[in-house]
Amino acid sequence: MLSTPGRCPCCRRTVTHRFILEDSWPLQQMADTCRDTVVLLEKNLTRVMRQKKHPVPENADEKKKHTRTLQDAERSLAQARLSARRLALRHVEKSQIVTTDALSENESELLQPEGPPFHLCAFCHAWHCLNGYAAAQGVMVWLPDLHPASVVALNARALKEIFSDERKRVRQGRAVLNALVQNRLAVEEKFRTWRPADFADALRRWPPAQRKTLREKMDGVALILLPDSFPDKKYVM
Repeated sequence: MLSTPGRCPCCRRTVTHRFILEDSWPLQQMADTCRDTVVLLEKNLTRVMRQKKHPVPENADEKKKHTRTLQDAERSLAQARLSARRLALRHVEKSQIVTTDALSENESELLQPEGPPFHLCAFCHAWHCLNGYAAAQGVMVWLPDLHPASVVALNARALKEIFSDERKRVRQGRAVLNALVQNRLAVEEKFRTWRPADFADALRRWPPAQRKTLREKMDGVALILLPDSFPDKKYVM
């Protein structure tokens, strides 16, 4: 089912077409984490502001205690800001995010939980529906060194080039797509299959709350969609 244009909460791309996903255990967990993070951030900020309002004692020992308490509060706030920023910018590698200053307006907006229902781009929707039509035409590949958002961006760019009317762009798109698809061999060696439906079946055998272990084993596995995944090429946009 199609929804309105907008930003995908998974890969963070702004797309013309999004698809509705009524429920998702991982995305619901992410939304809950976002809410908890916002609460923790506000709690730590309030603690720092309250401590700063306290007058500095004249007694040396009390002054030292006051300073230590304020420093502890500021360290906790810095850590809370870092965690919140990494969560808001989860489409970026964590190692690249090290600043602990106040979150920008855009970062605060990105931290707000979305859904359910969830409104995902065609690629992320397929990632969460491995037994769906789009995923069934694709392959599972081994890309442990690439962030999932980067995989989606590469996959989308390759298909956009393939769906263009210029031969040069089509060739370039196919070259990128072929390079991505070649990594299915590593998945087949590790899991004895590269078919998305087989991974969907494996996940379905476990209750949602117990799938974390299986997902951890699948860390590094990514879904690559092929041209046949899109009956209408406009959904790539």
